[in-house]
Amino acid sequence: MNNFWILAFVAILVGLTFVPIWKWYTTRGVSVSEAERQVFARFTLGLVVFWLVAVAMYFGAPLLAALR
Repeated sequence: MNNFWILAFVAILVGLTFVPIWKWYTTRGVSVSEAERQVFARFTLGLVVFWLVAVAMYFGAPLLAALR
């Protein structure tokens, strides 16, 4: 059951990563509104934070287990 949650987390992380890549690819060279640009920037920033948390959890769990 534990592997299911890890795989689900990674699948969501990778899936959400492809959204801004696809959005950037489809709108490059096209004029977009400032509001849409702000929403895209916030989503991308949130995704970066999500990746940082994922990496910290991945590397932090063995370190915390070793400390116990």
